[in-house]
Amino acid sequence: MLYVGIDISKLIFDVAILYNGSYQNMQFTNNSEGFKALFKWVKSFRKEAVFCMEATGIYGLALAKYLVQKGARVIVANPIKTNAFAKMEMSRNKTDKADAQSIARYCKHLDDKGEITKNLFKPKGEAFERLQSLITRLEQLDKITTQENNRLGVSLDKEAVRSIKSIISHINKQIIKIKKTLKEIVKQDDTLKQQVDLLTSIPGIGEKTAWSILAYLGDISLFSNAKQVTSYAGINPRIEQSGTSINKSSLSKIGNKRLRKALYMPALTATKHNPLTKDLYERLQQKGKPNKVALCAVMWKLLVLAYGVLKSGKAFDPCYQR
Repeated sequence: MLYVGIDISKLIFDVAILYNGSYQNMQFTNNSEGFKALFKWVKSFRKEAVFCMEATGIYGLALAKYLVQKGARVIVANPIKTNAFAKMEMSRNKTDKADAQSIARYCKHLDDKGEITKNLFKPKGEAFERLQSLITRLEQLDKITTQENNRLGVSLDKEAVRSIKSIISHINKQIIKIKKTLKEIVKQDDTLKQQVDLLTSIPGIGEKTAWSILAYLGDISLFSNAKQVTSYAGINPRIEQSGTSINKSSLSKIGNKRLRKALYMPALTATKHNPLTKDLYERLQQKGKPNKVALCAVMWKLLVLAYGVLKSGKAFDPCYQR
């Protein structure tokens, strides 16, 4: 069996083939030509192969789909699990080549445990891919709008002001158009519609936030529990302690920053309108916790609730815990 570990980046990807305890390494361009070259190289070994890569969003999706279309077995692993595996091995090197080799070993680890089949990648369909792409585009447009508004505040030249206002107006029209398209995509896909309905049943989470959660979390089946989800988003607490020194606790911020950003404004709303998160927020404030700490706790709670409704398939019930 060949265990093919792939470390993805924007322009290239590194590949390590693990076979009988030794490695073969190659690097390819992250495009259709590189995909073909990889598949041809692996086929030249004339051995059964399993391909494994981390879930890195749009950079690796095209390759995973290409390999599946070619009939290959592909695993798109949760980065939290591959990183935990690397730490367990006490891996010291942090290079693209070393990461590819580590992913190949992780693939063999899954095979040794008999867990290859249940971890195989299954493309989610065109509707979900369009959702991911358009949500990313919305974020880009929001960022450009903020930049232009900042320029508008300091511009003194009338022509410059007219130019900035024209760009902002055009961007706002694009945002409206994309949101309309997203509504249509969700409306026409039963699975997405059900998931958005589940998420928006949580007070504080609106349509756009629901779209963002689905886009940035990706395949919910990659997560075994809520703790893995919050770790993926980087809103789990990180505790620092050494000997008898005082403990320090802070947000880990090791995770998907886009998902964290998408939860910030909904958390503010949830402190007022969601009974569970409102109680949590007020309780932490009464204990003297800073507003920022209390708000991060609300973000954490919202994501846990989001995972709960998606995993169970049941709408939010404020009386469930009681």
